[in-house]
Amino acid sequence: MRVATIRKDIPVGVIRRTIKNTNDGVFRLRLMIVEKLLSEPDMSLQAIAESLIVNRETVTKCLNLFNQGGLEMLRPKRAGRKEGNPKYDSGIFSDLIRVLGESREEWSVYKMQDYIRDRHEVTVPESTIYYRIAKLGFAKRARRV
Repeated sequence: MRVATIRKDIPVGVIRRTIKNTNDGVFRLRLMIVEKLLSEPDMSLQAIAESLIVNRETVTKCLNLFNQGGLEMLRPKRAGRKEGNPKYDSGIFSDLIRVLGESREEWSVYKMQDYIRDRHEVTVPESTIYYRIAKLGFAKRARRV
């Protein structure tokens, strides 16, 4: 017998329609687990796991997610930056290249980052600076290759 409880404010019919209308495999599996939990309340978590060929922990995770936030919590969270790659003004790098050309000393990427932060009030990641100067023919320590 199942010890865990499940919220009942979302009808099984809504979950079944959502299963039919989604193309996301992970979301569909999670919905199928919740549908099974709601439509067969006497079935144990282990029996549901075996019938859907998943771990019992997966069933428990879906149950907890559903109880916390309904269908939206069952949607998988996609990895990666949510804001995307920021666009930096090319004037920042034009200015940096001008200063590098006038300077007689070697500049590290960290020194370039500090210069951009002080001069343009923007924090640009080291990898972006390195990528931009490498495209312009500079080595990592800002010497022409």
